[in-house]
Amino acid sequence: MLKKTPIRLRFTAMIVALLTVCCVGLTVILNLSAYLMASRIDANLVMPAKEIDEYGRINEIPQSPASSIITPVPSEDSRQARMDFRFQSIIYMIFVIVGGGFLTYYISGKALKPLNTLNDQVKNINVHNLSETLSVPPTKDEIAELTVTFNEMTDKLANAFMMQGRFSVNAAHELRTPLSVLQTKVDVFNKKEDHTKQEYDTLISVIEKQTQRLRGLVGNLLDMTNMDDNGEFSSICLKDVFEDITSELSHIAKDKNVALILDCDNSIVTGNTDLLYRAFYNLVENGIKYNTDGGGRVEVMVNRLSKGQVSIKIKDTGVGISENNKKHIFEPFYRVDKSRSRQVAGAGLGLSIVDSIIKKHNGLITVTDNEDGGTCFNVILTI
Repeated sequence: MLKKTPIRLRFTAMIVALLTVCCVGLTVILNLSAYLMASRIDANLVMPAKEIDEYGRINEIPQSPASSIITPVPSEDSRQARMDFRFQSIIYMIFVIVGGGFLTYYISGKALKPLNTLNDQVKNINVHNLSETLSVPPTKDEIAELTVTFNEMTDKLANAFMMQGRFSVNAAHELRTPLSVLQTKVDVFNKKEDHTKQEYDTLISVIEKQTQRLRGLVGNLLDMTNMDDNGEFSSICLKDVFEDITSELSHIAKDKNVALILDCDNSIVTGNTDLLYRAFYNLVENGIKYNTDGGGRVEVMVNRLSKGQVSIKIKDTGVGISENNKKHIFEPFYRVDKSRSRQVAGAGLGLSIVDSIIKKHNGLITVTDNEDGGTCFNVILTI
């Protein structure tokens, strides 16, 4: 029940409880002090008898022991004053508690007004207006900070929904293309009654090619979702990894007349060998595929930045990537140049898988322009 009570009422109730404790304690102390003071005043009113001798000196008249132990009896006025004081102190106590409660409720309402405004604005947020930012109150307090944080969160959610939308559209497009090819080939094949052996072979070749494309696409999607099930981490020498990669890709580089240059130290990182091999393989392979035809190069540089970090740079001399495309190249199915990408095998999942692998290793990957033209992928890994 208490959890459903508004913050304003809960805050007021706490303040009223605190005021009640303080006022009751103060009233009890004041009444006790007043009672003691009144008793002293009553005692002073009953003074011992005194006389003046012939020399003008004041002498007290001795009292008998019986009279000295008699407690002074308060007068009627004194008793009435005490009752009036007690009654008035209780009235004032109640007045302070009630007035303090109403004042607290009013002030807390003013203080919580920005929070109520924020609550009303948040209620109007839905999937269609995530990109709209809430107005930040000028108070520069926790509520303003909460509003800024909420705006940042909605921006991230809006980007996530946009990425999900692009992912769905691109995934449907990538899956539809081979299926459309298969459907078209089968429809054309069924229009004829008699078929030659060459037509059968052509149909089977198309089916085999498109099936392989679908299988590769589905496999990449499964790899992205099952990234956490790829074995344990171990110590890896990056120089050995890149030597194996360049050796395996040397025939592709030779066909495009692209030079592969290694400048690696003996830095060792902790990670999964298969995953890191795949990530760096994709980066080097992309550097070769999207390089200039003839006379280009792909340069791999590995060096230790500090005691706990290693820098890996993979530079190419290709056409480069525009600033607008750099923001999206790690999204699934995103293609920098769709017309050119159709000439190169792949579904646009390579860099997305690379990004997932690097993040799994608590690393960071960014893309910048190569000073000699082209693209430079910068990877930071923890040793």
